[in-house]
Amino acid sequence: MTKHHAMALPETLITLREAAGQLKLSVRTLERLISAGDLRAYKVGARSVRVDPKDLGGLVRPILVAGGGL
Repeated sequence: MTKHHAMALPETLITLREAAGQLKLSVRTLERLISAGDLRAYKVGARSVRVDPKDLGGLVRPILVAGGGL
C-alpha cells in the first residue's frame, strides 16, 4: 500500500494546456520548467498534471533595459 502525505491543496488547479494558453507558451515548455524546479506541479491520478494558476506569475519578470536595447 502506498503512503499518502496530507497536504493543503491550492483552491484551484489548472491543466498544463490551460496554463500554456494563459502564458502563450507550449505545454512542453511548462514541462521543462516543472522538471527544472521552476514551476510547482501536482499529480492528479496516474497521469494528470496540474498547476496552481497563482504560481504562473512567478514565471513572468520585467526586462530591465539599459541603453535602449534588450
